[in-house]
Amino acid sequence: MSDQIHDSDEVLFRQVHPDFIQNGEPVSHRFYPQSNDDGKLSVDRGGITTAEHSHLLYTSSGKQSQAVFGVSVGEFASETVPVYAAPTEETEDHPANDAHALADYTNHGTSQQRKIGKRLKRQALARGQLHP
Repeated sequence: MSDQIHDSDEVLFRQVHPDFIQNGEPVSHRFYPQSNDDGKLSVDRGGITTAEHSHLLYTSSGKQSQAVFGVSVGEFASETVPVYAAPTEETEDHPANDAHALADYTNHGTSQQRKIGKRLKRQALARGQLHP
């Protein structure tokens, strides 16, 4: 990854599966990478797409998302989590996504990633659900 995103105001969209909404809020583990994510959290760039379009593209391949929340590049940066542009090409299972990016948590251990995820969840909640 070489194209780091530096616009601290750019909001990055995170899809939340219906199973991970509790009492109307996303669970914090939607804001940090899981064991199969290689330490990187998948997001879409608000500078390239909208929350609605991000949601439509994500669900067009059969994936489920009940809500889109956002975290800014600056909020990730305040946690020492750089974000890199990572557009994807079309595959059999997924459409191309020019807005795709990765928040890189690899400099943090699992415990620290969880703490960061909890703080970023609070930021996302303060911003509010962005779609639908």
